[in-house]
Amino acid sequence: MQVFDALGRASWTFDVGDAVEHLLVDAGGDLWVGHFDENPEGIRRWNASGELLWESGATAPGAGWIMDCYALNVGRHAVWACPYAEFPVLEIREGAQVRVRSNGVRGARALAVAGERIVFFGGYGDDADRLVVCATAGSGVAPVKATRLVRPDGGPIGRRRVVSRDARVYVQEEPYTEWCVLDAGATLPSAL
Repeated sequence: MQVFDALGRASWTFDVGDAVEHLLVDAGGDLWVGHFDENPEGIRRWNASGELLWESGATAPGAGWIMDCYALNVGRHAVWACPYAEFPVLEIREGAQVRVRSNGVRGARALAVAGERIVFFGGYGDDADRLVVCATAGSGVAPVKATRLVRPDGGPIGRRRVVSRDARVYVQEEPYTEWCVLDAGATLPSAL
């Protein structure tokens, strides 16, 4: 990781590991890293000086082995993740408090959280454009509605990048010149 000062000059570097899927900064300036490729580092939090502050390893009991962070959402008050292989929903709060919720939605690449609503985006194969709206239910999440995310003209979304922040999923489709926003806090049409 390379850190730059306010004038854009390189200040220092530190190593966050390999197989990096997600890099997001929280409101306090800490860097959250989600790893892929069966990397045992899973999810980690670093401060701007390169000090490791937290890692998912043994601090997420009930989550299973976190070897691939499929979806990571760094919000104002919590960090949310959905890691492979069991795909639990992890809610990580200040003080490294981790709440684990069971989840039947497999392969989502992004998640947005609005109150008791969690919206998953993505999946395997034909489910790459899937949206699943879920409600938190005790120690799990329960699907309520499912649909597909399409382009404004109704066509399928092509190759894309996704980033999650709080109630929003930002989608940037190839050629990567503009972003579209899905807001999980918005009122959903009844036709879903």
